[in-house]
Amino acid sequence: MTRTRRTSWLKAVALVAALASVTINFGLIDLADGFTGYVDQARNQVLDVGWGATFGVILPIGLLSQLHRPERRIAGIQQTALVASALALAALAGQSERYLVLAAAIAVIAAILLALHPARQTFLRRGQQADPVMLALAAVAAGPVLAYVRRMASAQRRDLPPADAVTNGLHHWTVMAALALLVLLLMLLAAARTSGWRIPAVSTALAAGSWALSCLLGPASAAGSEGHAWAWAALAWALVVLTTTAWPRPHDQPIPAQIRVSP
Repeated sequence: MTRTRRTSWLKAVALVAALASVTINFGLIDLADGFTGYVDQARNQVLDVGWGATFGVILPIGLLSQLHRPERRIAGIQQTALVASALALAALAGQSERYLVLAAAIAVIAAILLALHPARQTFLRRGQQADPVMLALAAVAAGPVLAYVRRMASAQRRDLPPADAVTNGLHHWTVMAALALLVLLLMLLAAARTSGWRIPAVSTALAAGSWALSCLLGPASAAGSEGHAWAWAALAWALVVLTTTAWPRPHDQPIPAQIRVSP
């Protein structure tokens, strides 16, 4: 198969997977419902946004980033693989075996996209220099993130209510743990400065900001919320991530020619 044809297939698979994530996997519906509360009368806003941020923001952004100059955006494939990894880890921590099936499906998609990618040899290659600002922001988030993962996994193991916070037969406690893991993992990916590193940075900021806003819209005691104080802190952190991501970096360099034309 020629490089051009592989790239065309890459874009087609990425587009179909992204559309599936936001539609039949209810990514956009749950994200919107988390803010409006229209479908479930605002009973589980934070839990709905957790699912929506994962499958309506992080996963589709990584996939859709491959539709334009994918050779410059290997981070989008890495992001897709991290979604599968985070879901698998959260499933194991929460003893939620059904999530492993979803994680495996996303891992298969990531593997197919990697096989088709014109710069697949850079998948395990980090940038020339780690980004100290992104590393610092990841370090700031690490403690709260890991504490939240532990709490969400514990809620899943104990099968805590609300019982109706379910999408496609999967309770949202596990996806909340996965979302928190993704916030940390994607920041570390951005810090590694792989090609297209701004994709995970922006995805993290949007997802964390969405979670924070859902907490602020509901009562501090809402399921999945850590209270309004932590929500404000998360929102401020997300805004800092967005600001620093937009700031030019002295080590930003174009993709070498040998990578752009690799077979």
